Amino acid sequence: MKPAFKPTRRDVLITSVFVAGVSLALPAFAKGRIAKDAATGAAIRGYDTTAYFLKNGPAQGSEVYSVSWNDATWRFASQEEADLFAANPERFAPQFGGYCTRAASFKKLVPADPEVWRIHGNKLYMFARPVGGKKFDAGADAMIKKAQAFWDTLD
Repeated sequence: MKPAFKPTRRDVLITSVFVAGVSLALPAFAKGRIAKDAATGAAIRGYDTTAYFLKNGPAQGSEVYSVSWNDATWRFASQEEADLFAANPERFAPQFGGYCTRAASFKKLVPADPEVWRIHGNKLYMFARPVGGKKFDAGADAMIKKAQAFWDTLD
């Protein structure tokens, strides 16, 4: 019987660097309550949060079109989208600050992958992995309730 997965040295190194980076960055993420790049301050890895609503999917933002809000830099694909966000950031910002909704329902802060998302109740929810979105589809309201209860305990 063949083993399902045998990690290479490269796999171990990449995983170690990722875990160390996330562990060091979590206190900074929690303080601002926005998942942002530690080096650039860009929220949700520089993705345009209005695109999920306006273009029905993720789009990379540009440094040229940015808005500072909630101690983070939000990037957009155009000035029009930046202006829309600036006029009503709560309307477009992802729930739970761009952290994984499923992880938050387990009382954990894990930055989400902007490519894994759902719109529910006209709000944007993001997930660290595709399985989070699938679990959300099977019970969105229960997951949101658990995630919100945890989120409300954060300083």
